[in-house]
Order: sequence, then C-alpha cells, then structure tokens
Amino acid sequence: MKAEVRGTSPQALLVTLLSLLALAGASFAFRFVNIGAFGYGVALAIAVAKAALVATFFMEIGAERASVRFAFASGLALIVLLLSLTVADVVTRAPPPLTAPPGMAQRDVG
Repeated sequence: MKAEVRGTSPQALLVTLLSLLALAGASFAFRFVNIGAFGYGVALAIAVAKAALVATFFMEIGAERASVRFAFASGLALIVLLLSLTVADVVTRAPPPLTAPPGMAQRDVG
C-alpha cells in the first residue's frame, strides 16, 4: 500500500514562488509610480495577496486540522479588529488647532 503524502506538490510551490516574486516586483514597481490616494490600497492589496499565498501554500493552513484553522482565523480576526479600531480613531479625531497654544510661540532669542 502506498503511503499518502501530505503537503503541496512541487509544481504548486513553484507557481506560488513565482507569484510571490511577481507580487514583490509589482510592489517595487508601484514604489516609483504616483497613483495618489490609491497607493495605500494597492500596497495593502498586494500585501494581503502575498500573505494569503504564504498561508495557503507554504504554511499549508488548508490542510491542517480544524483547531489550527480556527486559531489562525481568530488571529486574523483580531488583526482586522485592531486595524479597524485604529482607522476609526484616526478618522474621527478633531483637526489640530490652527494657532499655537499660549506659551508655545516662536521666540527670537533664547
């Protein structure tokens, strides 16, 4: 009886490696392109794609037991929660004051 080999095939790993290299090249190329406000979104999308490829193929999360997948999903949910709270905090802050507070004005001497 042939033993079942668990893991990802070498061809899938090679395609994943080439995909990661292509995404790294895209990330490097977008470094020199001015796309305005979409820059952060594009960088985040590339980072999420790279992380998903690494987790799926190199870490083999899909082939693990349900408890391992649950722990991984819990960690991702925590990261999403913390990032969303950080974004909510930054977006809802009041603009900084336009004038310097008393005692903080520029001095000519000393």
